[in-house]
Amino acid sequence: MMLSDQLKKYFRSFSNKALIITMILSAIYVVTMFYSPAGTLSPATPAIIIFFLVLTLIIFYYQLKASASRVSKFVNVFLMATGFKLLGFLVIIGVYSFLNKTDAVPFVISFFIIYLIFTVFEITQLLKVQKQLGPKK
Repeated sequence: MMLSDQLKKYFRSFSNKALIITMILSAIYVVTMFYSPAGTLSPATPAIIIFFLVLTLIIFYYQLKASASRVSKFVNVFLMATGFKLLGFLVIIGVYSFLNKTDAVPFVISFFIIYLIFTVFEITQLLKVQKQLGPKK
């Protein structure tokens, strides 16, 4: 099922805002890299930023599709996506920390901060879409 024109507009707007957030986070990383002591920033941070951009876009797309139907379907998709994301993130953090013990703490801190930023952004955008689409049974 493809997205309707209205949902395509929401996705385009979301994608543009997500790219802006990605550019801001990347700029903050570059600036911080020059002013922070060695070892305080994870070299994996740029990959984390890109990872969250791609994952957020994919998940938002499927949540938009679900929001076009019943509320119960949207809630199911949202809860499943959240659950799978959290489990997947725990695995990623665990594996990376096990394989790169010296970079574990900076990686976890970077991962958590970027996760929070993208999660708050995703939820606020989903709430806007739900509000504009109106109630569905």
